[in-house]
Formats: sequence, C-alpha cells, structure tokens
Amino acid sequence: MKKYLVKIRSQEFRNELVSRFEKVGTAEAIPDYLIVKTDQPIEAIKACPGVDAVELDEQATPSAVNQVAPPGWALPWLSNSGGSYKNDKTGAGVDIYIMDTGIRDTHVDLAGRVRTLWSFDDVPYSITGGQSPTHGTSVAGCAAGTLYGTAKGASIVNIRIDFMTSTILKGLDRILRDHLDKPDGRTSVLNFSGGSISPMIGDIFARLVKYGIVVVAAAGNESAPVSSYPARNDWVVSVGSLNEQQGPSWFTNRQADVYAPGQSILTASVFSDTSTEITSGTSFSCPYYAGLLACLLEGSDKFNTAGLVETFTFAMRRQIADQSRVPFFNNGGYTINTANTKGLDGVYYVAPSKQHTDNEIEDFLLANESEPQLIADAALIGNVSLSRLARASGYSEDQINEYFASAGVKTCWAN
Repeated sequence: MKKYLVKIRSQEFRNELVSRFEKVGTAEAIPDYLIVKTDQPIEAIKACPGVDAVELDEQATPSAVNQVAPPGWALPWLSNSGGSYKNDKTGAGVDIYIMDTGIRDTHVDLAGRVRTLWSFDDVPYSITGGQSPTHGTSVAGCAAGTLYGTAKGASIVNIRIDFMTSTILKGLDRILRDHLDKPDGRTSVLNFSGGSISPMIGDIFARLVKYGIVVVAAAGNESAPVSSYPARNDWVVSVGSLNEQQGPSWFTNRQADVYAPGQSILTASVFSDTSTEITSGTSFSCPYYAGLLACLLEGSDKFNTAGLVETFTFAMRRQIADQSRVPFFNNGGYTINTANTKGLDGVYYVAPSKQHTDNEIEDFLLANESEPQLIADAALIGNVSLSRLARASGYSEDQINEYFASAGVKTCWAN
C-alpha cells in the first residue's frame, strides 16, 4: 500500500475523498492536504473531483555535507569583529522551531532552552539510525547554542521528523497550532534545514507564513543553479553556504536570498552532552541566519499576517548585508548578500503594537466595544496580538475569541 500527499481544491471535496479511500490522514491546521494510503494507482486519485495535485510520499534530504576540517570560524566571521562574536541581542523571547532529526535537549550548549513539541516516533532524538542522527542537534547548536549559535538566548522548539513529505506536513501542522495557541506574543521563526524536488513541499510552508511565522530554509547542496524546495519559494528565506575564503561553497545551490558560513562548521553533536563535530552544508548556514533574525525580533510582538512577515524578511535581506565582504559570483542574476552582524546600527524592526501602551489599547477597546469588526481590523493593521488584547482588556483570550465569534468576525489569529 503506497502513501500519497493530496492537495484538494476546497473543503467540499474532503468528505468524498475520505469515503473513497480506506486510510486517510489529515492535518488540523492545514486542511487543504490529505495523506492517502491506497493500492489504487495515482491516476485514480488524480481523477477524483476536487483534487488539485498528488505526489507520492517521498523523503526530503537534510542539507548536510560532512567533512573533516579545522575548527570553527563562522561566528567571528558573522560578527566581523576580529575573532569574537558580538551581537547586541540574544533572541530572548523568540521561539525558533527546529524541524529536523531531533535535538538532544541535555546538551550543555542547549540545556534549559529546548521544548519538544512533537516527534514522529515519540522520542526527542536518537544517536543511531535514520538520516544523519546528529543533524538536528547540530542545526540547533548553530541557531541558538550558547557556544556555537547566533541567538544564544532564544527558546528552541524541537519537532522531530523523518523527512518524509507526510511527516513534514504533520510537523508543520503541529507548529502552526502551537504558534496560534501561544499564551503570549512570542514571535516564531521556523528553521528547515532540508530540501526536496517537490513543489508541494513549498506550498505547504506558505500557510505558516500566512499566520505570521518567519520561515528560513536551506538552499540545498546539489551545486544546482536554483535552490531546493521550500527555499525556492518567494515566501521562504533561502540561505546558501559560504566557505572560509568568503566564496560560495562547492556544494551550495544558487539563487539563494542570502549566504552565510556553511563549510567546516564547528557545532554541537548528538552523541553526548558535550560532544561536538565539524560539518558542512547549507543546513548549517541556514540556522545561523535564522538565529540572526530571531535576535532582530527580540522584543517584538507575534506577527499576525503574511504581509508583516514578508515586509520584515525583505528588509532583512537588504539590511543584514555587507556585499563588499564577498567577491561577486553568479547567483542566478541576483546580487549576492551575506548574513552578518556588521553595521546593525539603527532600527530594523519596530513592532507596530509596541508604539501603543496597554492603557491606550484599553481606551480604544472601551470606545469601540460595540464594533468588533473595527477592533479586529485595528488589531490586524497594528499587529496587536491576542495576548495583548487580553492583557489590556482584562478578559481572557477565550472570552475575547468568543466576543468576535458571536459577532461573526474573522480575526487575524484564528484558523
């Protein structure tokens, strides 16, 4: 019995598809996709009413290339500070979701900051079997490790996958639900150090961006002229790899939005609470950049919309750049940007809602309590999170949601 990922045109076809096939899995927060197990040929699924696309459930690949090389150089290069790593912010108060092979949460570089959200096999990590068991721990080290990471104060959320398309869908579903259900305004950054030839992979990530999650993905390691999916999609920040000579790594895919160190990288490994490894791949340039974004988002409110995510990430592609650091190379017609912290003076992100105090928000709510649509629109435009409305009004989040629902008003943080 084969497993397929099916994209449906609308929910009216959902029940019909469920009734046609014996085994159908669903994702609660991403309802446009179904996981179908069947002996029927793929053509039979494609022929069903309302089916937009069908793909065989296949395994994406972690974007790692392991090689023996001298110890780490990446953080001093990123900081451009003569041998040390300097960053005014640590990413405190920001969640970095690491969807990967699992994270050893007792590792000294990560201990105390890892929360396991979901695992495909109910264990947080493994030191044997599967694709590159150390991959997830090493990626987490680059993103937020105390010694090896760029966002040393960020919280790390562990989502363990086996890189099958269906498992990626389930992992993304859990991430989105977790993001929507947060009891505070914590900003979310998702690091995906993997790649696939599947366009559907990229499409699934779009839903997370829609609800305010910043998505960063590895460009891939095939020496190809274009990035893998989902990095190839406009709504994802793609990160390519540089070597220690400040040129493109031999393996990196091109047409990335930004480039960061990804070759001969020293980071944490999974085999003990103190173990390290030297490794290479866009898998490791990717979390360095995710960590830099988390630092810049410290103190911000949770994004509510795709537009705010896109505005932020577009600005960062331009502003976390020092083009004179890297010789020009063919990046598919684009100007090369490098991820580094040099020259980060000035304001790079101002959360609109932070411009207003809780008292000002409370006054606005009282003055317009009979117009829930007006309040919802203001929250959307000002990026005011559900938690801030609750804090300002004195009502619980459930009560506020009930207030909007009873008036038939669709809110920016609702499914």
